[in-house]
Amino acid sequence: MLSTQETRGAEITFEEFVTATAGRLLRTAMFLVYDRHLAEDLLQVTYERVARKWKRVSSGNPEAYARRVLVNLAIDENKKRSRRRDLPAGTPADLERLAGGLQAPGAQAGELDGVLRALPAMQRAVVVLRYWCDLGEHEIAEALGISRGTVKSHTARAMAALRENVKEGRAHER
Repeated sequence: MLSTQETRGAEITFEEFVTATAGRLLRTAMFLVYDRHLAEDLLQVTYERVARKWKRVSSGNPEAYARRVLVNLAIDENKKRSRRRDLPAGTPADLERLAGGLQAPGAQAGELDGVLRALPAMQRAVVVLRYWCDLGEHEIAEALGISRGTVKSHTARAMAALRENVKEGRAHER
């Protein structure tokens, strides 16, 4: 499997790119939409769009381009779902179980999922890109088409909501 470094700038085929990035991008999609089936659909649409522009994007950073497409699709889908009130199917924990991943020690299934799911789509996207994909503010701003200041404010609001939820959770345990 190719590493992220190898997918940047190296001449690889589209098939190699998909093989190298499918797991990371699917997990990112899961954290963005909290519905395994929808995440798979969004990833498929992302790969279709990347494939159409492969000659242009393959010489740069195709994973960054794919991530940007995926995040924009997820934000659009979250807006549509908020109007429809569909029930999500599956969680990121389900994806980890299917992939054979282990749960983090001491982590309760669904605790973080519920908090992240409650965040507005843009705040969730910023948190996922920052802490799951390990992108910097500049890269997040570029991926979302917003300013670095907006990235900072979304991050601050999301982290405040997460901290508040942790405090409430501790209060309920006592």
